[in-house]
Amino acid sequence: MSPWLKLRRVFLRATIGESKLLLRVEMPAMPNPWWPWYYGCVLACRWYFRLGARLEVIGMEHLPKSGGWMFASNHLSSADPSLLTSILLPRWVRYMGKIELFRKPVLGFLFALAGTFPVRRFDRDLGALREAETLLAAGEIVGMFPEGHRSETGALIEAHPGTALIALRSNAPVVPVAITGSEAFRKGPFSGLRQPKVRVIFGKPFQFHHKGRARRADVEAASERIMREIAARLPAHYRGVYLERFRDLPSKASINGPAEAVATESRA
Repeated sequence: MSPWLKLRRVFLRATIGESKLLLRVEMPAMPNPWWPWYYGCVLACRWYFRLGARLEVIGMEHLPKSGGWMFASNHLSSADPSLLTSILLPRWVRYMGKIELFRKPVLGFLFALAGTFPVRRFDRDLGALREAETLLAAGEIVGMFPEGHRSETGALIEAHPGTALIALRSNAPVVPVAITGSEAFRKGPFSGLRQPKVRVIFGKPFQFHHKGRARRADVEAASERIMREIAARLPAHYRGVYLERFRDLPSKASINGPAEAVATESRA
């Protein structure tokens, strides 16, 4: 790509916003994010959470050391992406962001610089799905929140099919993530003055090894598996719509996932 085209693309992103630019540029052709901006933001977030939260992180030994993989997490507050990214430093995490964010010229420009790419939520956005698959194939980490947006109550809400579809099509390892306590940051950045207790559990990665076209039943089954892995690592009052669906899970969170949780409950 010529320097003139790169300059033109950056100018368009800064002035008219990401969503309008995507009408002219295929997503895989977007310019690469700017690593100094990304790492500067992540380091600032890392210090913020170290000072502003009593943070407990469990299961880092489960994370793949190399290659492309994705994580699927519950979503309690807008601080969650920054929290997880700061924990996973120095690996670069790529997120989908709702396209509404990219309609704001300055904000959309900054999100794009950090490596976030837009998705049309509640719609089958094939461009965003393909971008996620391309990143995974290139050895990147893709961060996903299957619920699609923050839970207003803090408990799990119904998952959208996008995360499961990407997992099936890419056959990438999926790391389930359970967050508790980060809902305290909904009140703004000064919430850190209270130092809320935040717990993040990374589960063991799993893969679907799916072959052929992903049909609706396949996607639903994969989505159910992903949400079960997340729910098992959450206390019962965080499980929301999945509390009754996964009634075999004990009320306490299990660090090692649903299989061990059910076995422990049976022995008890």
